[in-house]
Amino acid sequence: MTKKTLSNNTFLLSVSVALALSAGSAQASLGNLGTTFGLSPVDIASAQSFSLFNSQSSAAYYNPSALAATDRGEMYVGLLSATPDITAGEQAFDEATQPILAGMNVNVTNLFNFSYPVYFGLIAGIENYGTEMMAFSSKTSPTGQLANYGEKPLFVAASGSIQIIPGLTIGGGAQVSLHADANMSLESELDGTSAANENVAVAAEPVITPIAGITLDIGRMMCGSDKGCAGNGITFAAAFRGESYGQANIKAAATITQTVSDLPINLLTYDAYQPDIISAGIRFKAGMVSLAVSAEQQNWSDLNTLMLSDTVKDQASVGFEDIIIPRAGIEFNFNDTIKLMAGASYEVSPLDPDKATLDVNYLSADKLVMGAGFSYFHKGTGLTAYPWQIDLAYQLQVLDPTDHTISHQDSASNSSVELEGTVSTISLSFATKF
Repeated sequence: MTKKTLSNNTFLLSVSVALALSAGSAQASLGNLGTTFGLSPVDIASAQSFSLFNSQSSAAYYNPSALAATDRGEMYVGLLSATPDITAGEQAFDEATQPILAGMNVNVTNLFNFSYPVYFGLIAGIENYGTEMMAFSSKTSPTGQLANYGEKPLFVAASGSIQIIPGLTIGGGAQVSLHADANMSLESELDGTSAANENVAVAAEPVITPIAGITLDIGRMMCGSDKGCAGNGITFAAAFRGESYGQANIKAAATITQTVSDLPINLLTYDAYQPDIISAGIRFKAGMVSLAVSAEQQNWSDLNTLMLSDTVKDQASVGFEDIIIPRAGIEFNFNDTIKLMAGASYEVSPLDPDKATLDVNYLSADKLVMGAGFSYFHKGTGLTAYPWQIDLAYQLQVLDPTDHTISHQDSASNSSVELEGTVSTISLSFATKF
């Protein structure tokens, strides 16, 4: 009887913990929206090569100093759908990431006694087209799970920018992630029936991650109105985004009345990890053509230490490595109305596929990222009082076929699967300029 009761209560606790972790789908993963795909169609179409120079709301995340690169404010809304077509052996991954994004970029100079332009920007994304704020899961997998693709939790970044001198702007802000704490308790009779003394308390607190950036418009700083100056059209930008991740800390216990039995479960786990990222790039503009080249260093090795305290994944011996991602893009401004853009990057996987991750079995691969898109700008005549802009982008991520070792502690031998496939992303946005 006691053994059966212990089994019943262990099951009840397991269900409770699973419900606490699965506020979203079971396909949540490491990585966040901004690093895996991009936020705005400009970021997605250019494979993030123009992200350091984009003055739209997404600058609040990629490079806050770029917020002051425009003399217009903006109200922004965007839709994104990223659908993988990936296989690992006989297992298929096809669950889409579908957030809705909203943002703004506002000139707030009049709020301060400054002689310099000051801008404030905000970008936020909510999964499943706005219906899931905390898409979070953490699990082991006997067949393998994707390290970077899947649902993403609530994404929020807010930043400010100030122009120090013409051509020199600096900015700073923060990305917000959620750390959740859950305390659960229940009582049961010896026959397994509930004693009606269950208690669940869940709290989530925001955790702030710093973001900083600087933009140098060489032509504006050095050349002034001299159109023949060699520095015209050259802009340099750099940014830093700090480490962030979601966290769930769950403490649960079952007490069986008339006995001294107590079944504690203490669980700490992490999700939606973003490493420290340092990025820098340069843009060349000549006439209707702009070229951008950038690179970013992602310090994934810091995740190895964090994983040791993850109750779900601490047995995996995950070996993440720091990576550098090169990016390049081109933009054609045909007139004040139409703009075309394309870009590409090659992203090395931070996970060594030759190292098995016991029970967790993360799957990741190097990938080629290619994107293209266009922008239509309307000056706001006729029915509309303000100018507005529509952007559309498509991005294709092609994974290099990569062999992975699947390791499970209950299996006598390891198995091998080949990870391959593509991820298609479509993004559409509408912005009102004022």
